[in-house]
Amino acid sequence: MSVISGLFNVLALLYIGRALQLVVQIARNWAELRQEPLTRAKQQQAEQAAFFVGVPPAVLVHELAHAAAVWLFGGQVVEFGYRVFWGYVVPQGTFTPTQNWIIALAGTLGSLAFGAALWLLLRRNASRTVQYFGLRAFRFQIYFSLLYYPVFSLFLPIGDWRTIYDFAATPLLSGAAAIVHAALLLWFWRADRAGTFEMPAFDTAAEQAHFEATAAITGDPTAQLRAVQTLRQGGAPHRANRALAAFLTRHPQSAEGQLQWALLSTQGRGGGGHAVGRDAAEAARRALALGLREPGDAALARQLIALHELERGDGRAAQAELDAALSAAPGYDPDWLPGLRRAELHALRGQAYRRQARYEDAYREIGLGIDLAVAAGREDVARRLRDEQQLVEKHAGRVLSAPAEQTSAHLPR
Repeated sequence: MSVISGLFNVLALLYIGRALQLVVQIARNWAELRQEPLTRAKQQQAEQAAFFVGVPPAVLVHELAHAAAVWLFGGQVVEFGYRVFWGYVVPQGTFTPTQNWIIALAGTLGSLAFGAALWLLLRRNASRTVQYFGLRAFRFQIYFSLLYYPVFSLFLPIGDWRTIYDFAATPLLSGAAAIVHAALLLWFWRADRAGTFEMPAFDTAAEQAHFEATAAITGDPTAQLRAVQTLRQGGAPHRANRALAAFLTRHPQSAEGQLQWALLSTQGRGGGGHAVGRDAAEAARRALALGLREPGDAALARQLIALHELERGDGRAAQAELDAALSAAPGYDPDWLPGLRRAELHALRGQAYRRQARYEDAYREIGLGIDLAVAAGREDVARRLRDEQQLVEKHAGRVLSAPAEQTSAHLPR
């Protein structure tokens, strides 16, 4: 056994353990998983199943396709290795370079055919969770076959793509494969960016039914923005981006549309809501300038700008935005905001103070956030903010305490 084979076997055993665990979980919760709606938790489980449950039969089909090509050309399969998450076929016979090329390509074609067949089989299933599994399993097979496996073959001395791209043995076939391969990769990239492999999640079946019933409405700007928000929050950012781009083409002066653009830009950076780039901050500023109607939207826009300024290291600029978010103005009062949102704003202003070495002010602000989080029943948030207070004390190099003026006047009314 080669070192590479031994490593693959170890990895396969680890994957099999996780796969069995996942299958048991799915079997126990099968009735609930099939029920509507498709939630974020079901999305995550289906995503895992696309790999841990979808890959083993795909590997088997991949190797059987190799074997079928060997038999087609009069050869024999002297060893058929199936290791659940990887496999191999050892052929015996006299093959021409063209036949070797076809035998190598057969495995990839088998993988792609399996993914497509699984999606076609499940796309009409009554359960959207099952549909989502089929869709993501199809995407994974495309990704594996067209991107991961070719790159893998490039860096290791094994793999079908070393034969597929053996230009010395099959110059015309390898050249044609390169052209088709590039075209398929371009299609996959564009389809992925368009949200072809996405389905939004919902908290309730009623929300899912309402979205499906109103998604095609194009004449109501409010309904269109609601659909964008649903897609964004439901884990379908590319579909949301496409829908929002179309909306802003028709309504470029929509403040709410610009705010959604800021949120999508933030989500696209993969920062979990805390990586706000310049494009997102500029969109948030445009939204404020155009006039956001809801107090919560205005506070959110300023929060995004403040996060961007903190990333740039400008605590003073971040504080200015948070001062505005936490100060009353004509048509706006921070007391109208939910307690948890106010807690986050105070905690963020605490970070802005810390960046300016105003440690007592930072400690006090985070303390206000803790009070609001506790009042909102979110002890998890309160614990996180207490950790931030400890960080402030670490930076200050001394024990700090909140001043006496920190009173219940700051709590939700």
